[in-house]
Amino acid sequence: MSGRKKTVNAIAVAQMAVAAVIVLTPRFIFPVCEAPMHCYYSFMAEIGTAAIIFAAAAAMLFSRGMEAVRMLGVVSAVSGVSVILYPAMLIGVCGSPRMACHYGALPVWNLMGVVLVLMSAAVFFLAREDKV
Repeated sequence: MSGRKKTVNAIAVAQMAVAAVIVLTPRFIFPVCEAPMHCYYSFMAEIGTAAIIFAAAAAMLFSRGMEAVRMLGVVSAVSGVSVILYPAMLIGVCGSPRMACHYGALPVWNLMGVVLVLMSAAVFFLAREDKV
């Protein structure tokens, strides 16, 4: 296994951890509302997005071709942007800045989305095929 593939595998494992943080933070650390409110629907959307992130990262671990890894990096990057957009613009969170979803879950989701996009960009560039 090449050094670049080992690095990509390490990033894939880190992306799995990011997917877990996306789901577990609003469930246990900064709980979102249980009632059908904006933050609840954002949380439901983030669960689906985290599942896509986890599946893409797992597929990166088992992919043999670097072109497949590059495309999975694109999937992860788009999912990272979705992690940011769902609570920020598309669905939203509670309007009160005193709610845990507003001061806790929203910044965590934004941070994890940015981290995911940066890791996906690294995967995209690490997985390039060298032309001889």
